[in-house]
Amino acid sequence: IETDRERMRANFLRAISHDIRSPLTGIMSACSTLLQSRERINPAVRENLLVNIHEEAEWLCHMVENLLSVTRVSGSMSALKKTPEIVEEVIGEVVARCAKRFPDVHLHVSTPEEPLLVQMDATLIIQVLMNLVENAVKYSGKNGKVRVELRHEDHDVVLTVADNGPGIPEEDLPKVFERFYRVDKARSRAAGGTGLGLSIVQDTVKKRGGMVSAANRPNGGAVFTVRWPEAEGGDHS
Repeated sequence: IETDRERMRANFLRAISHDIRSPLTGIMSACSTLLQSRERINPAVRENLLVNIHEEAEWLCHMVENLLSVTRVSGSMSALKKTPEIVEEVIGEVVARCAKRFPDVHLHVSTPEEPLLVQMDATLIIQVLMNLVENAVKYSGKNGKVRVELRHEDHDVVLTVADNGPGIPEEDLPKVFERFYRVDKARSRAAGGTGLGLSIVQDTVKKRGGMVSAANRPNGGAVFTVRWPEAEGGDHS
């Protein structure tokens, strides 16, 4: 068991060190060019370098958030701050963030009239939704369409995130929630994927007693479905 743990730890550190080193290298290279060229650099080139620095730094922040989520989810349930959260409000915050990061993506949100409550750490709910939406954006393309739907079903809060991308190969469906697994490694790498996002989604949801699944839509694209037990006091029956 100890040998397996050491092997997993080593694999984890290798994967993370590589994914951190790549954006850091890009940031350092861009900064070096700006410092060395100073006033001689073309304004358009300067603007492009600054945009690259911002994007790489933003990706590093996203990775740190995922790593912190791994640490929090791996801890005991008693360490999680669980309070009844209105899921619609959390979705609103996620949509606002995504609108800034992905202005070209068409994001449609559907929620019920009555508020739905889930007893959960709000930060982890946000991370779950961000990872699902970002995953949908990544595979739906620059001008893709992503649909987020929230509904009440029996005593569960059901959330679906669907995209209009190429879908998930059938052989990959059972593996998409494995840590470090990428459906399309080359494409994920280009988009900054680490293979952590969906594993965090599953770990977080399952630890709360919920379920998450992945499937392909009949008309193309993938859909991820999350079910959480509704918090007490949110009964709509």
